[in-house]
Amino acid sequence: MGAEGDILAPALAVAPLAPESVRLLWLRTTDLPDRYLERWFALLNLSEQARATRFRHRADRAAYVAAHALLRHMLSEALGGDPRAWTFETGLSGKPELAASTRSRLHFNISHTRGLVACVIAGVPVGVDVEASDGNVPSAVAERFAPGERAMLAKAAGAEYRSIFFRLWTLKEAYLKATGEGLSGRLDSPAFQLDPLRVTLWPSENGSAEPSNPDAWRFFEFLPCDGYRLALAVRRPDQSPLDVIAGATDPADLG
Repeated sequence: MGAEGDILAPALAVAPLAPESVRLLWLRTTDLPDRYLERWFALLNLSEQARATRFRHRADRAAYVAAHALLRHMLSEALGGDPRAWTFETGLSGKPELAASTRSRLHFNISHTRGLVACVIAGVPVGVDVEASDGNVPSAVAERFAPGERAMLAKAAGAEYRSIFFRLWTLKEAYLKATGEGLSGRLDSPAFQLDPLRVTLWPSENGSAEPSNPDAWRFFEFLPCDGYRLALAVRRPDQSPLDVIAGATDPADLG
């Protein structure tokens, strides 16, 4: 287990990925010019394009297109090749991964919400989640948290309540995306303590082989911009050093 607290990182350009590195980039999508979205849309495969066109609101469509274009851009920067050429398949856990024909063990994950997208690539399993942190808290979700987390929320109100909830929510979703469980997984595990950040993992209810060892995971929190939170989960069971490189990217960097 690891934690770095809230990290404010500078803007970065993407560079080649070292085997021990985790690279995380985020991108603001508020008020993106149409010329960017048109270029990025052309990078997506037919299935992704069809999914993008089904979003009713431009802001949601822009976030989807930007997140998938950012992934393709980062894969090409790390592995070479045309961003349009990447193909994907669904792994055993239900998590998207590179098609076997690429012969790459690179792991990746994306997250998007209105106004912000993020993508992480690494040589180990990773998950990322971004959320707008100034919205309403879904009470049905908070009720599924661990008892200690619910106790933290019960002592808070207003802005503090929302801050605690979205810290817990992004951390949990990043982990569930890294394991491939998604929202079907239990929300009381991992259970987090905050300030300092500590985590407890309980055995999976579905009998999966995922270890309940918190030391196999490191968690990072970021404040990418006003009104948003971002969390990153990285599986590193051998406790070897990680080189986490994180920051914002400019739309112009994606062409």
